[in-house]
Amino acid sequence: MPPTASARDSHVYVFDGFVLDPYRRSLAHGEDEIALGSRALEILIALIERAGEVVGRDELVARVWPRTIVEESSLRVHVSALRRALGDGRRYIANVPGRGYGFFAEVALRPRMGGLPEPAALPPTGEADRPGLLPVSTSLWGRDTAKAAVERLMGAHRLVTVVGPGGVGKTSLAAQLAAASAGASVYLVDLAAAGDAGTAAQCLARAIGIDPERAASALGALRGAACLIVLDNCEHLADTVAHLAQDLLATAPGVCLLVTSREPLNIDGECVYRLDPLALPEGRVQTLAELTRWAGVRLFVERVRASGHDLDLGDADAPDLAELCRQLDGLPLVLELAAARVGALGLRGLLARIDELPSLLTRGRRSAQPRHRSLQALIDSSYGLLAEPERRALRALSVFPGPFSLTQAGALIGRGDDATRHADEELVLRLVEKSLVLAAPVEDDGIDADGTCYRLLHTTRRYAAARLHEAAEEEAVGVAERHARLCRRLAVSETS
Repeated sequence: MPPTASARDSHVYVFDGFVLDPYRRSLAHGEDEIALGSRALEILIALIERAGEVVGRDELVARVWPRTIVEESSLRVHVSALRRALGDGRRYIANVPGRGYGFFAEVALRPRMGGLPEPAALPPTGEADRPGLLPVSTSLWGRDTAKAAVERLMGAHRLVTVVGPGGVGKTSLAAQLAAASAGASVYLVDLAAAGDAGTAAQCLARAIGIDPERAASALGALRGAACLIVLDNCEHLADTVAHLAQDLLATAPGVCLLVTSREPLNIDGECVYRLDPLALPEGRVQTLAELTRWAGVRLFVERVRASGHDLDLGDADAPDLAELCRQLDGLPLVLELAAARVGALGLRGLLARIDELPSLLTRGRRSAQPRHRSLQALIDSSYGLLAEPERRALRALSVFPGPFSLTQAGALIGRGDDATRHADEELVLRLVEKSLVLAAPVEDDGIDADGTCYRLLHTTRRYAAARLHEAAEEEAVGVAERHARLCRRLAVSETS
């Protein structure tokens, strides 16, 4: 029997990485939307609703072309188009001579974010019943593509983790996704203040309306539920949240999880989406109109005006405005902190004191978490989670003014010999996992890399450089000497 209309509205069909959403009438594979004509899409929906069965030609024609007389060849044409859209389409759609067509791949029915049934035995999730409700921004600048991509991943995977550096907007994106799940049961668990495994379990229990002292019963209460649980700010409890997520996935098949963290959970079933900073211009910008097409710049200007200061800008200010936003890395939180200082220091004043940003950017919103009230606290929260070898590696990498290769980073962090090279490079890769070092395809031919280069955000590099300056003299001198040797070696290789 095909599902009822309400079931179609609240679920998506998933097969081999494809996600078919009948309600939205869309088909996606991973992050890519697949273009299908309305007739081919209706054929796919009809076949998938009865996966494993043969659907007669007459029945398909009556559904796809109601009240219209068509040639049998029309059905074949649209089935062929559907097979092409699916790639190796014949492995999914079989033609049974004399009978019709059937869809014979394994199909999973999963809750669609935006149409989940209310779980039994759990309290309703009205505004007043959501402890730790995430703040929903009135505008999510430059995140339409990210929001759509994460929504598609949530349709295909029960656990999606949004990963990125502090201040990049993970919480705001999760809040928007939760708000978009209209009619769904959404439980929002902010773990920023949770200090240990017991506290994390109590946060979950409180969010779903269970006495925190009975936190162990939370998994049992969720066993028959169909809902979305947002676990926000998980980086300081990565191990604990990983085990909690594994237990939820295993014992509550109707529960979907959206996690925000500065590093992945690294468990089976997890799909990671890395959230990048807002887009900014890379080259010289000639006009203000050209510059304000970039999301990072628009957000900064809007936040300045929201703080009560009307920027009187012209084309002559475009280069300074572009450079300031680049130095702020396109991080929404840092752009907001800087915007609050424009009234006192001006655009050029902020740019002139760019190296003093950690001590200047301290006027975060009073309602924000403590680690989001200043730039110093923001990076302190990430730095404090590192083991000492990782901290030492980050301090050393601050001497690179721009992109570097993994080989160069390893030579700078350690002695540069084969005995320690792999361990030194592993430290760099761990910093990438924790969103303190960014990886990107190589764009500079001068970088000795195998397809990937690495860099620090400007704000992170200045912070790490200050920590290196405060370190023991032996450490700072050693880094300087290794950097000098590396520069000499690069200079020789370029002239040979």
